[in-house]
Amino acid sequence: MSGLYRGTWIVVACPDGAMILENAGCMRQPDLRLIDRMDAPEMHRPDNWAELPEATDRDRLAITALAAQLVGRLAREAARGRADRLILAAPDPLLDAIRARLDEDLQQRVVLAMPRRLTQQPLGTIVTEVNNALGQAA
Repeated sequence: MSGLYRGTWIVVACPDGAMILENAGCMRQPDLRLIDRMDAPEMHRPDNWAELPEATDRDRLAITALAAQLVGRLAREAARGRADRLILAAPDPLLDAIRARLDEDLQQRVVLAMPRRLTQQPLGTIVTEVNNALGQAA
C-alpha cells in the first residue's frame, strides 16, 4: 500500500530553490513540517520551463549545483537513519538532475517522483497533489 506515511520526506524544488518537508502526521491527517529550505544559485529563472526552448549553460550549472546540494543533504540525512521514504517534486530539468545524482541507496528510498512545480503552493495543496499522485501510482 502506498501512502503519505508518517516520516515521509517530500522534496519540492524549482529553479528558485527547494524545501524539504516531513510528514509529522499520519496518512489520514498529514502534517507537513519544514526541515530545510535551500536557495538556488543566482541565475536567469524563467516563469515556465516549458516555454524555455533551451537552457543556457549558466542555467544548467545552477540546476546542477542545486541538485547536488539537495542530494548531498538527503545523503547525509539517510546516513543518519532518516529519510527512509522520499517523494520528489520538481520541474523536469531539475527532477532529471536530482535523479541523476541519487546513489543506489537514495534511489531505493524514492517512492514517487513528480514532474511538478509545487514550491509556491500552500502545504495543503502539496498534500493533495502528493496523495493524488500516490493514488494514481498504486
